[in-house]
Amino acid sequence: MEETKNTSEKIVDAVGDWIETYRNILAIKIVERASQGASVSILGMVALLTGIFILLFIGLGAAWWVGESLDNMKAGFFIVGAVYLTILIIILAMAKKVLIPAIRNLIIRKIYE
Repeated sequence: MEETKNTSEKIVDAVGDWIETYRNILAIKIVERASQGASVSILGMVALLTGIFILLFIGLGAAWWVGESLDNMKAGFFIVGAVYLTILIIILAMAKKVLIPAIRNLIIRKIYE
């Protein structure tokens, strides 16, 4: 009888240790995913800000160049603005069918990585 009691206590202790270890592993995985998500988010924001500045200076340079070519600075800026507006309309037209599913799939793939 004592032997059965000792064996069952050992099993209960082993299961308790197993549950504690599993909980610790789960906590580590959650911290890893959160830190990875935060680092990707920060990198994305830095890349976005850099991209905005690049587009700004390219747009200003192109507008200035077109304006000098036409001897009318206002026309140069309006032409470059129209090009940007056309690009924005194309992006918005493609958003529901192409961009949103692609971004959604990318996010899901990163979560399950």
